[in-house]
Amino acid sequence: MNKPSEHVTEKFRRLRERAGLSMDALAHGMGYARASSIQRYEDPNEYRKEFISPDLALKLSKAIVGKGTPPIEAGEVWALTRPAGGSFISSFDPDAFEAEHHEGGEGYSREDWRSSIKGAIPEIDVKLGAGEGSVGEVINLPVSDSNVSGHQVVAEWVLPDAYLRNEVRASPASTLILGIVGDSMFPTYSPGDRVIVDLAQDRLVDDTVYAISDGYAEPQIKRLQRVPFTDPTEVRIISDNPNLETFTVELSRLKIIGRICGRIARV
Repeated sequence: MNKPSEHVTEKFRRLRERAGLSMDALAHGMGYARASSIQRYEDPNEYRKEFISPDLALKLSKAIVGKGTPPIEAGEVWALTRPAGGSFISSFDPDAFEAEHHEGGEGYSREDWRSSIKGAIPEIDVKLGAGEGSVGEVINLPVSDSNVSGHQVVAEWVLPDAYLRNEVRASPASTLILGIVGDSMFPTYSPGDRVIVDLAQDRLVDDTVYAISDGYAEPQIKRLQRVPFTDPTEVRIISDNPNLETFTVELSRLKIIGRICGRIARV
């Protein structure tokens, strides 16, 4: 009889213990205030997914890589983002995402943000680089029961929930407006355009346009194309500007911030 595969929560716990860190110490190393922010990632009854998000893996990597005996390697942490025997490719249902979020699942949310205009969604002070990006004044945006870096709300846009759900297939609870700088995605996206970004769609679903980061540099907007028959999964990062080069990386090295669901442009 085959031995059941080890759940991601057990792998998470073993890495923490190998690093010689308490729950509090690991939480602080990952940028959280207290252990309660990460406890569920070691409890299979509370955290039932087969993998952790790339965003969480990046924070975990910064806290434990190089610690322990033998020293923990980055690849061991990023392996937690891959479903056992599975794939990074999935489908997305806005209603299903919101139901999961209310039950305590992962994903970005604006539940602590209150608009001054009923039904509005925020534009935040981050420019997605079509070439290079820029980041404004940092505030906090909630992610599940913990916090991550967010950015100042600079405007509010009123877009009907029905339009977001049915036309652009975005989750209203996790949608933001971001501006575009640079011309690497021209003519599809021009400097000064704004885009609708669904932060809930932070995994590669289709070969389309996403807001991305390598986890260290400023965010960018790029077209992603999965490379067939690659293991580990690789993606081509494509600029729509034909004068710029396409390059290929392992998907696990890429932070997908969200899917670009629509464009707001001057006429």
